[in-house]
Amino acid sequence: MADPRNTSAQCRNCGCDADASVDVTIGHVSVPAARTGEAESFRPATRTRLELDEMGDEEAWLWRLVDEADRVYAAAPEPPPSDRLAEADRQLSLATAFEERIQLQIRAAQTALASPLSWLRPSHRAALVRQLKRDRATAVIAAVQRRRAAEVRARLRSTADRRTAYLAEHHVTLAAGRNARSELVKLIDELIEGYASLTDQPAWFRFGIGSPATTPDWLTAARRAVAERRRSQLDEVIPRELAGRLPDSWGGPRAAE
Repeated sequence: MADPRNTSAQCRNCGCDADASVDVTIGHVSVPAARTGEAESFRPATRTRLELDEMGDEEAWLWRLVDEADRVYAAAPEPPPSDRLAEADRQLSLATAFEERIQLQIRAAQTALASPLSWLRPSHRAALVRQLKRDRATAVIAAVQRRRAAEVRARLRSTADRRTAYLAEHHVTLAAGRNARSELVKLIDELIEGYASLTDQPAWFRFGIGSPATTPDWLTAARRAVAERRRSQLDEVIPRELAGRLPDSWGGPRAAE
């Protein structure tokens, strides 16, 4: 499962900015964030270690949304390598240009041979006839090369189109996962602040991730440590066989569906 600590503004799943709506060809669908429309949580200035360790229903639901989005994304058709697709486009352009050039030479030779004046220059006419035969043979090869290049490009384009269509079909799930991931980053940062303010910090937090003064990129390390611990609690909070009983009032799909 992808780590929700990724704070990049770009969505890992669909490559778009982490906004609250997605535009697709079938229309505009608004996907609210997990806590959109809810009042801000009024937490006490300081929270006990027990309160920080406890995972609530809302957080568990956010993790489930991220899990589902990652599962859907992992099932998407693999995209063709961008360099292969670019090379296929280039090869098709070259093959098409070569075939067109040969056809132009054939038409020019045929026009010259059709002129009655060509019989006044027998040697030149004979050279045109020989060149025309060579160009016609080359045209067959050029047509085969162009068709093969077109088939390769079509296969790669078809794969890319299938992936695009799949992601568009599941854009609601992917957008919900993106929003949930953003909410989890905020929640994890709140937990980090809470653990840092404790006088009796847990050993995994106090000694496992170092300190901002001595550890490069301490915030990333802290997010990773907190996320791993929260993730390990998920199945204890909501057993898989009960995952489908989450309240409908949360406005999201049931995890079992």
